[in-house]
Amino acid sequence: MLETAVASLRFGLSMVFGTPFHRRSLDQILVAMRATYQELGPIGGDGEDLLGGPRLDDDTRRIVQGRRFRSQAMRAARETLYYADVFGGAGIDAKRLHYDDIASVPITTKEALRDDPEGFVRSGAVPHHRSTTTGTTGWPTTVWFSDDEYHLIGALSAIAFLGREIITPDDFVQIAISTRARLGVHGVAFSAAAIGAALHAAGLVGPEHTLALLTERHRLPRWKPRVSVMSTYPSYLGELVETGRRRGLRVGDFGLERVLLGGEILTAGLRRRVQEFFGPIELIQNYGMTELLPFGASVCNEEHLHFEPAVGIAEMLTLNGSGAPARPGEPAVIVATPLPPFRETTILLRYNTEDVVRTFDRPLTCDMRRIPASSNLLGKLKLAVEHDSGWVFVRDVLEALESVDAVILPTRYGFWAVPGGVAVEVVARRQDTATREAIGTALQERGVPLRQLHVVGDRSELTRPLPLRCDLKEGSTAKLHDKPAPPTPAMLSTANRRH
Repeated sequence: MLETAVASLRFGLSMVFGTPFHRRSLDQILVAMRATYQELGPIGGDGEDLLGGPRLDDDTRRIVQGRRFRSQAMRAARETLYYADVFGGAGIDAKRLHYDDIASVPITTKEALRDDPEGFVRSGAVPHHRSTTTGTTGWPTTVWFSDDEYHLIGALSAIAFLGREIITPDDFVQIAISTRARLGVHGVAFSAAAIGAALHAAGLVGPEHTLALLTERHRLPRWKPRVSVMSTYPSYLGELVETGRRRGLRVGDFGLERVLLGGEILTAGLRRRVQEFFGPIELIQNYGMTELLPFGASVCNEEHLHFEPAVGIAEMLTLNGSGAPARPGEPAVIVATPLPPFRETTILLRYNTEDVVRTFDRPLTCDMRRIPASSNLLGKLKLAVEHDSGWVFVRDVLEALESVDAVILPTRYGFWAVPGGVAVEVVARRQDTATREAIGTALQERGVPLRQLHVVGDRSELTRPLPLRCDLKEGSTAKLHDKPAPPTPAMLSTANRRH
């Protein structure tokens, strides 16, 4: 008890004062949480609340964030090649920065980090782990982490997962994301081990193989007999639904309970179609990216993004590149700064994520309303289309398309500017008048100024398809007919008695 109390105190002091986390204390908190769960059952919000520290009013938050930004800026100017040039060239004294001065620091672009990642690494850091983006839309971007940071990302993930019962000790967890998404794999794998769940890091393989793994029954005494938790991408989940329906699989063939989703937009239409196929499973979204981790956002009960102010600063700036804050109700690009003690090796100040959200023009009523928030993701700015009366974002188009059952999953589509609005292309089961009318109506109801619609029967007919993460498949696996025979009824009876 005393050791756990000391560990919690150390964690709290790091949260309040920004001092480095004590690795053994993090591990002790995890051990205590797991023991509490096994003895008393669900922990409730207390475990996850550790991650946010004390709730701050706006004035106090500005003071704390301003102090930590200044600390990070001083280290960046003194210990990184990139920011030494930035601060010197702009004539900014990092020691004099306050919250209201943050906007004076030049925005860091993705191109700058991608072209010289080691220029952002502190000279006093000890980098061990090179992590890259998956390269869905181009050359991957590199971020370096120390071993302590890498451990911290795993520990914080485990605290959140167990605190919210996303992963529990009796779960069977399967990772179905690209193994190049090293931090995503690490967060789930570390959590499963720390919590005591079974884990299979299957990777992003063919949908037939993944479906075979999801329907497979196991006879291990401590864990659920089938995969109960999966981590994957929305587009790949759609591919599983389409392939599974084609193979005649049904709700009773699976034991899936929760799916962790990130990296792409989850639409209402995809959610409906997934739950019609797999049953009433829980689909859990998050917002995170390699460049910012462990800073990210949680999705509340009203599907807003909430950014934990103790971990980083999220600014919402206008889309015109002026660097001005977006006005209430406007679309905005997220510019983010991970703060110490969460980020110690690769320093990023005011990093342009290129992710677009919308600011709020009304008070929030959601279950996380006291935490800074934006709308859910609208998509990447470079994929958006500006027209005479506004913007069309990826979410606008995708929400409409995936609401139409005639559109094949994963949704293969593209859209671009034409005079007076946009042109949209999409792969559908049928190309008849009824299908075109259903798709056109759905787009118009989402406010898309549709001027041209191209409905095709095969992805090879698309002219400007957008990239999907489900296409990041890796390696080869054994043919399905090589799979061992399923357990006999007697074996299944033994397994059921164990559970």
